[in-house]
Amino acid sequence: MRIWWPGRRRLLIAFLLAMTAFVMVNAVSGLAAIPLRSLSFSYAFSLGVVVLLGVWTSFPEFMGQPALASAAGPVREATRKREAAARIGVFPPNQPWLKQIERVMTIERVYRQEGLTIGLLAVKLGLPEHRMRALIIEGLGHRNFNAFLNRYRIDEAKAALDDPDQMDVPVLTIALDAGFQSITPFNRAFKADTGLTPTEFRRSALARRHAGNDESGIDPSI
Repeated sequence: MRIWWPGRRRLLIAFLLAMTAFVMVNAVSGLAAIPLRSLSFSYAFSLGVVVLLGVWTSFPEFMGQPALASAAGPVREATRKREAAARIGVFPPNQPWLKQIERVMTIERVYRQEGLTIGLLAVKLGLPEHRMRALIIEGLGHRNFNAFLNRYRIDEAKAALDDPDQMDVPVLTIALDAGFQSITPFNRAFKADTGLTPTEFRRSALARRHAGNDESGIDPSI
């Protein structure tokens, strides 16, 4: 990364000022050597343009241009990093909001709510929707709001399918309790996450449990 030293900036400005002064002195000397009656308008106009260009080059900030783009680069980079850090929750002010989101999802289980949208969740937490989206996507690392919801829903479904006390509970009931509206999106999301259908996951969990009981000498039929 190129580093811009303040001393180099001052040196460059001094050089540009010297060049401008040189151009202006030469222009005045040239005008003084030419008889007034033979001085053409076009020649005077050309000299004036040269002088203006020299001034514009030396003092671009007066012409509404950035003074030195290279010098402004590190400032822009620092600003960009601060903004990115604020978006992803590095700055402390975002931490309470991330904890609030975690609380309403894990304790209140709002992901079970039918028709839950990012707008409704933002209202519940008292946040603007765009801020809520930034916290979910950039602060918590989810692809989008649906992926965020499905993460909690699938985790609850996996816990239920792995629970021996819920072996007789239909898969559809587990899906609906977790917040899915039908079996098809549940099956699709579940397999994308685990590589197994819910039924295969339950069967695998049962097999693991039986294998563990056999190794420990416990009769699984008891």
